[in-house]
Amino acid sequence: MYRRKYAVIGGDMRNLYLVDLLKKDYQYVEIYGFDKSGKSWALKNPPLDYILDGAQVIIGGIPLLTQNNYLTMPLSSERLTFSEVLEKIPEGALFIAGKIPETIVKQLESRKVKCVDLLEREDMAVLNAVPSAEGAIDVLIQELPKTLMDSRILIAGYGRIGKILAKLLHGFGAEVWVSARKHSDLAWIEAQGLKPIPMSQFGRYVGDMDAIVNTVPALIITKEILEKVRSDCFLLDLASAPGGIDFKAAEAMGFKVKWALGLPGKVAPLTAGDIIRRTVYNIIEEEGGGL
Repeated sequence: MYRRKYAVIGGDMRNLYLVDLLKKDYQYVEIYGFDKSGKSWALKNPPLDYILDGAQVIIGGIPLLTQNNYLTMPLSSERLTFSEVLEKIPEGALFIAGKIPETIVKQLESRKVKCVDLLEREDMAVLNAVPSAEGAIDVLIQELPKTLMDSRILIAGYGRIGKILAKLLHGFGAEVWVSARKHSDLAWIEAQGLKPIPMSQFGRYVGDMDAIVNTVPALIITKEILEKVRSDCFLLDLASAPGGIDFKAAEAMGFKVKWALGLPGKVAPLTAGDIIRRTVYNIIEEEGGGL
């Protein structure tokens, strides 16, 4: 494997594990933004000039920026703006992060820096579905007042996470219902021994569930749907913003509801870090590997 210089700037525990994995691959790695991680090799942030000098691959957090437009660095005592980093990124480098704003993409391109958003990568999304589904299982075990076995659980959506979560819940002995739009998906759901529900008939079946798990990033569980749901039903949303549950209505109606974002990084940061590593290598290969 070709040895490159990586600069990992910020990110959560996923990126901390990523650094360790890259080093085990004998890559040259410099880091910034992990001084509160407790790792002896990350107690001090070196100067950015040193970190970025000669860096061929720069990796940021997921998401790249916080709501206040600082770089995402939850494991650092310092705050950093992207403009402080931009001017030091070498021309021709590869910049990889998650949820990169379009303005930053244009700034990078103007400096001849190739920019790739991890959240737009299908390979990473598929691999991340496993820790997301396992994280959902963990939440359900904690929140439901009964075992998963013999629980009746409805999953909205049969995408990457929905497929894996349905399989895991079925393995636990739960009665799994899955709603989907496509006839082909409904056929697969039935073939897997699960109970299919056309999305158009979603509201007819919600009243008998112990839990409803949404995986669709669109408003599916509206106030009108919630009015048909049992008061003791647990609601779990795994979808990215804006989510698929009317949270305001659910809380006003007294439902126990949880929006579980970023599960891979929370429940399995080592696995999530390895998924990022594999995705980064895939990106480099697609770019010709000649960085």
